[in-house]
Amino acid sequence: MRTFHAPGRANLIGEHTDHTDGLVLPVALDRGLTLRVEPGGDRIVIRSDGADEVADVPADGHEAPADGFGRFVAAVAAELDELGRPPVGCTGELRSDLPQGAGLSSSAALEVVVALALQAIAGDDAPTLSPIEVAALGRRAEHRAVGVPSGIMDQAASVLGRRDHAVLLDCGTLEVRHVPMPAGLRLLVLDTGVRRQLEHSGYAQRTEELRAALPVLGGRRPVQVAVAELDDLLAGLDAVPARRLRHVVTENERVRATADALTQGDLPAVGRLFAAGHASLRDDFEVSIAELDGFVEVALDAGAVAARMTGGGFGGAAIALVEVDRVDDVAADAEVAYRRRFPDRTPAVHRCAVADGAGERTGPS
Repeated sequence: MRTFHAPGRANLIGEHTDHTDGLVLPVALDRGLTLRVEPGGDRIVIRSDGADEVADVPADGHEAPADGFGRFVAAVAAELDELGRPPVGCTGELRSDLPQGAGLSSSAALEVVVALALQAIAGDDAPTLSPIEVAALGRRAEHRAVGVPSGIMDQAASVLGRRDHAVLLDCGTLEVRHVPMPAGLRLLVLDTGVRRQLEHSGYAQRTEELRAALPVLGGRRPVQVAVAELDDLLAGLDAVPARRLRHVVTENERVRATADALTQGDLPAVGRLFAAGHASLRDDFEVSIAELDGFVEVALDAGAVAARMTGGGFGGAAIALVEVDRVDDVAADAEVAYRRRFPDRTPAVHRCAVADGAGERTGPS
C-alpha cells in the first residue's frame, strides 16, 4: 500500500486572474486529501471516507460517471492515458480533512493526488511529468470533468507549495517564486457555511464578461497593462466588461505589491492590499456575498492584521492573517460576531499552517 497527499490551498491574493494568465499568490495548507492505493486490476476503485461513495472507473478513464468524485478520477486517468500511461488499475482509500465547498480547492487536491498515485503505480512506463505539468494535467481534468473554465492556480498551489512560503505564480509564463511569510503570523480560514459549486455559480458568466473586454488590450495579457492606462482603455467598453477588466488589472498589481509587502514584513500594507482586493471582488467582479463581506468585517474588528474573501466567491470562505498570540481570541470573537449577524448560517473557523506541496508519504499514514 502506497500513500500520497495533496494539500488544499488558500489564495492570499490574486483572485480571478489565473484564467487570463495573470499573477496569483496562494499558499498550500496543512489540510488536504490523502490517498492510499494498492495497484492491481484493470479498474480504479477508490472509496471515500467522507461520503458513502465509491469511484469505480476503467484504468484508462474513458468511461466516467455522470456525477460524484468519480468524474475527477476518470478525468485524471483519461488525461494520463492520452499521455501514454499504461492502464494499471488499483484499489484505494481517500481521506480528507478539507471542508467541502469552502473554496479551499478540494477538487484540485483530488486531481493532484490521483495523478501522483496513478503515475507512481504505473512504474517506469508512466510518463515523466514535472510538478507544473502535473498541475496542468489537473487543470485539464477539471475542464473535462465539470466544464469549468478554471485557471491553473489551484493545482499549482497544491503541487508547488512550500512550508512558510506563499507561491507567486505567473499563470502565463509559469514562472514561480516562493515568497516568505512573515514570522509570527497565523492563517485563519473563515468558512461562511454557504456552499457553492463553481459549475452552478456565476463563475463561467464572469469569465465570459471579462473575455468581452480583452480586445481593448490589443493582444496583451491584463498583467502587462499598467493601472494608469485603465481610464483610456475602459472608456469604450460597456459598464460590466469594464468593471471585470478593471478588477483583473488592479488585482495583478495588488499581487505584486503584496509579495513585496510580505517579503518586507510590512503588515499594514498587507492589510490595505487585502482590503482593496476584497472591495474589488465585491464591487467590480461581483463575486462576494453578504456573508463573505460580514466575515471579513468581523475578523478585522476582532483584531486580524488583514482579511479578504478567497476562492471563486458566491460562498465559501474568507481568510484572515492574525498575529500568533491573538489567534484564539480573534477566531472566537469573529465566529461569535458572525453567528450574531447571520444566525441561519453554520460557520467554522479553521486555524491553518502554510505547508509543503503534494507528494508521496512514507512511514505511518
